[in-house]
Amino acid sequence: MAQETDDINLTPQELQVLSELDSRQFGFLKLNSPEQSKKKELVVKAVKYLERMLVQAQEQKQRNKTLQKDEAKSPESSSKDINIDPKTYCKLGHFHLLLEDYSKAMSAYQKFFKLKPDHWKDANFLYGQGLVYFHFNAFQWAIKAFQQVLYVEPSYSRANEVHLRLGLMFKVNNDWESALKHLQLSLIDTSPSTFSKLEIKFHIAHLYEVQGKYKAAKDNYEQLLKDKELPTHLKADICRQLGWMYHCVETLGEKSSRENLAIHCLQKSIEADPKSGQSLYLLGRCYASVGKVHDAFIAYRNSVEKSEGNADTWCSIGVLYQQQNQPMDALQAYICAVQLDKSHSAAWTNLGI
Repeated sequence: MAQETDDINLTPQELQVLSELDSRQFGFLKLNSPEQSKKKELVVKAVKYLERMLVQAQEQKQRNKTLQKDEAKSPESSSKDINIDPKTYCKLGHFHLLLEDYSKAMSAYQKFFKLKPDHWKDANFLYGQGLVYFHFNAFQWAIKAFQQVLYVEPSYSRANEVHLRLGLMFKVNNDWESALKHLQLSLIDTSPSTFSKLEIKFHIAHLYEVQGKYKAAKDNYEQLLKDKELPTHLKADICRQLGWMYHCVETLGEKSSRENLAIHCLQKSIEADPKSGQSLYLLGRCYASVGKVHDAFIAYRNSVEKSEGNADTWCSIGVLYQQQNQPMDALQAYICAVQLDKSHSAAWTNLGI
């Protein structure tokens, strides 16, 4: 194995390609896609090369420590440590990030963080670290890293991506004002983005929905549906959100009219994405609320086939059976629900009836 690693050599051309790779390519350079297999091989080779170099430096350090402990050694026997530039760890972090090996990327970035006192001046490091934190849902740390990127380099080439992720995280944290600000900044940014403008508009509409501004959300969703460039996966999401809003939000009209619109929207969502267990489940809920028991059962059954691990669906099936005076079937459905989600309070409550 040692012989194998010793034979790793990088040509000047390969070094040139590698020098141009850092965290800014994340999301744009898909190393795990078949068309990038050659470049992935090169990055994997570079990782092995850097890791071998770090191991050799560590071994040399240990040898020197041993020599220093030997009181009988002569001054001539001392040798110098191999000095490793902290940026080596940062580069290794970038490579791991591009390979989507997030744990190793975090480890390398943390090493750079500890060894480089002025790490906060390196925007690419901060951006890469923010992306790793974002992947692990460590939003508090991701927000801090991304905000530092914008502070250190306001015109950063991936500011669009930074604003986008800040917007999504602030939305999760219920900081509506900050979320809207960053999503709108991402929307007007003309630089390349991993999200399309339509996807960003969807997130803005969803932001209005989760903060209870249903009229604004409805208007934004409907405006998106008019766009001829709308991809089917986004149409499915929009129709699902609209449908459930019509079912739940009383201010959107009279109940029977709303239920009809809800069913229509959810059917459109399923047409766009027939594999959506969530839309099928919500459709079942709508059918059940208007007394269409048979249709509700069919929707729930299809939902289970598409996403069998959904405790909500089994709980709703149990409710339907209960309403149809089929207590044993209801019991079985509730048991399925709590087996899938041991903290499903509605299923436990119904089991106690």
